[in-house]
Amino acid sequence: MTIRHQGQQYRPRMAFLQKIEVLLKEMQNPETGVKMHVQRLMITSIPHAMTGSDILQWIIQRLQILSEEAQNLGNFIVKYGYIYPLQDPKNLTLKPDHSLYRFQTPYFWPTQQWPAEDTDYAIYLAKRNIKKKGILEEYEKENYNFLNKKINYKWDFVIMQAEEQYKMGKERTKADRYSLDCQEKAYWLVHRCPPGAHNVLDYGLNRVTDPNEVKKKTINFLRKEIMYYKQALMRSTVKSSVSLGGIVKYSEQFASNDPFISGCLPSNPWITDDTQFWDLNAKLYVLMTLGWGLSNFHLRQLPLCFPAISI
Repeated sequence: MTIRHQGQQYRPRMAFLQKIEVLLKEMQNPETGVKMHVQRLMITSIPHAMTGSDILQWIIQRLQILSEEAQNLGNFIVKYGYIYPLQDPKNLTLKPDHSLYRFQTPYFWPTQQWPAEDTDYAIYLAKRNIKKKGILEEYEKENYNFLNKKINYKWDFVIMQAEEQYKMGKERTKADRYSLDCQEKAYWLVHRCPPGAHNVLDYGLNRVTDPNEVKKKTINFLRKEIMYYKQALMRSTVKSSVSLGGIVKYSEQFASNDPFISGCLPSNPWITDDTQFWDLNAKLYVLMTLGWGLSNFHLRQLPLCFPAISI
């Protein structure tokens, strides 16, 4: 099997997920983490379960943040599949109540970069089709029929694997069987999200190169680097007072033309809720400005200068 990670290690999001996983490991600490108990669910008991309110309170105390921020972070953790719900598997959000959740197996964490293969998804849908006796959701039926046509050459293998997994599931306890169903449901909701749902793993176009790759330095590169540093040492330095004075002078020169500092005529619509400024500029109406006498660069930025420069 070829693992196609689609250049995920090149994405800044991987660093974000690694930080989330560090927090997840702290949450699973038996002493200082979220308290997990055997929770009663319907007619069975689920081990190592926790409530949404306990997760939220732990995040608030650990990170010292507001409840709204903790709620947002908790939703991110659930949406990326690190924690999956037991009572409402379709709803990947963290509810601040006594709803039950469990930690996802680290093997299925997004940073593992295991591809969501069509064969695995077809086996999952076939197993659900056997269990539900053909009663699937509409998008699951469409995916099931599509995969049946796409990988029809090995559909017998898919059905055989689905039946085997279904038989093995019957040998498990009811609690393990229910937890595994919720775990698989959450995994495929993340990697094969329903139509109209936000795909949290969508990262855009593939990258051909690794921007973080450390290239081998050639002799020419080292020569240019040495020359650059020599020129930097020979360059005359400027006192900080002179540099700061130049910045202050530049700010004073352009302050009268900065609408955020000195205001504009008419009033700034972002501050006074008066839309007259936008109405006047709707048809490229240009107000009188002192930018003409500042620099050639600002002269070229004004729309009225384009005809004169072109002539």
